[in-house]
Amino acid sequence: MRAPLSLLGVSKNFGGAQALRDVTFTVEPGRIHALVGENGAGKSTAIKILSGLEQPSSGVVTVGGEAVVLGGRAAAIRQGIGLVPQQLSLIGEMTLAENFILTQPSALARRRDASRLLRSTAENAGLAITIDRPVSELGLAERQLGELTIALAQGASILLLDEPTSAIGPYESGGLFEHVRSLADGGVGVVLITHRIDEVRQVADDVTVLSHGVVTLSGPVADFTDAELVQAMVGELPAVEQRPAFCGGRDRLVISGLTARGAGSAAIIDVDLTVRSGEIVGVLGVAGNGQNVLADAAAAIIRPLRGTVTVDGVEVTGRADVAASAGVAYVPEVRGDFVVPDAPVTTSAIVRRLRDPEFSRRRVLQWRAITEFTRGLQERHDVRPRNPHALAGSLSGGNQQKLLVGRELDGTPAVAILHGPTQGLDLNAAGAIRREVATAAANGTAVLLLSADVDEVRELADRILVVSHGRIVDEFETADFDSHRVGRAMAGLTQEASA
Repeated sequence: MRAPLSLLGVSKNFGGAQALRDVTFTVEPGRIHALVGENGAGKSTAIKILSGLEQPSSGVVTVGGEAVVLGGRAAAIRQGIGLVPQQLSLIGEMTLAENFILTQPSALARRRDASRLLRSTAENAGLAITIDRPVSELGLAERQLGELTIALAQGASILLLDEPTSAIGPYESGGLFEHVRSLADGGVGVVLITHRIDEVRQVADDVTVLSHGVVTLSGPVADFTDAELVQAMVGELPAVEQRPAFCGGRDRLVISGLTARGAGSAAIIDVDLTVRSGEIVGVLGVAGNGQNVLADAAAAIIRPLRGTVTVDGVEVTGRADVAASAGVAYVPEVRGDFVVPDAPVTTSAIVRRLRDPEFSRRRVLQWRAITEFTRGLQERHDVRPRNPHALAGSLSGGNQQKLLVGRELDGTPAVAILHGPTQGLDLNAAGAIRREVATAAANGTAVLLLSADVDEVRELADRILVVSHGRIVDEFETADFDSHRVGRAMAGLTQEASA
């Protein structure tokens, strides 16, 4: 008989930081339980505890009312708990059957037996998957179904689905949810980790909302309005100090009809936006809704499928060298993309300016000038240690970020595209970078700021765009900010969808 799975009074500390505090909820057989919250709310920590990857600091996990110790994935599987992680764990060069064999004890590790079991599991669950082709040849949606089938073949009666739609499109998401609903109707209990309230409405029976590691709401989905779910997720955001009102300027960054594709199925579709001289335009959205693709395409790092990007009237679409010459600065979400960790800080300081006559003459690097520039950069932007010859990889993450942001904003660029510029920084470092961004705008830079930090966008932006499923779904002046409106748009609840 399938049994409920519960967290009872679970807390989890990592050093001095508390990721979960007194969390309690129960997943019943035959029901889909959505675990919802913003980035950093504690959802991933809860899933790691349920799947045996982390141990609670206090509280217990119970299966069928009995306390259990899940000392790893194998222990969780023995209790009937299967995990489909957000970052799929399948080995691309191997088939699904071969990936399944890796999870089995040697007595069951015969290819024919494994293929037969996996195929019958898929058929019984109504899952159409390809067992004997390399995983690398399968689409993302089919890979997810493959992970799900492997979990069921291992005997899972409770499935943990961690952000299953983050890398697939709406059509594929609908198909996945149909399969998940069918499994639940057959008695499987499901935990669905998601940011998206529209997904909760679409498929979940029960919901628990986490905010800063605390349960703020829990119960049947039908008992709550969308407004209550949004309120539990984002709360009432405090007032923040605003920059001086933007008084208008000439168009500097103009994006027209931009459609582009990134890794997996991440994409932007028919994006139009303009950023003017001295203006900061903020872009808010749940991770995985096309922000990376928008940033890369706006910075001309990738070539779009269609549409154009112009800077001060010069088309730079898909040409990073032309964009750099036109004065485009870019801070990507992953700071390591633009920092050279195994080379001295001097290399990272000028990596985007190697052709600058100040640093290169007749293809010979001018190391004295480079070193002096790097020292000045470290001084101006408080990059520590103040050693231009230290390996960039030896700097802390915060100092790498200050180096990167300082390098890109140094000299007042025409356009600055900043994706999560203060992500992971302490309050002082984050405040310093925000002041630099505001100063750049005051000096005429057009700033496109993509961030998951709502407070940061409210503090800096003159105008805010909300992106969902690769499209701009809302736009308003920062003075008109409304937390419920933003929360609904970020959660996929556009006015049209909820009418």
